Amino acid sequence: MLNVPESLHRPGDLCADFCGELQGYAVTGEATNELDRLCGKLWNCTDILPQVACDDAQVPVGSSYACAAQAARRAIRGR
Repeated sequence: MLNVPESLHRPGDLCADFCGELQGYAVTGEATNELDRLCGKLWNCTDILPQVACDDAQVPVGSSYACAAQAARRAIRGR
């Protein structure tokens, strides 16, 4: 799981869950159904992704969750 402070991570927090799944995908190269599901949930989210998650998603720093979700889904489904 991404090193998100406990105060920022609540069970069911889509953004924190997405960052954790994204980190796992960046490390293993294996996508999960959960990552694919979260990509759909965050498809239009304009919140800014944390820098480390931008690195995991291979998107520019300052990108939105939507940008990362769309990039991740393209990578997942493009294989």
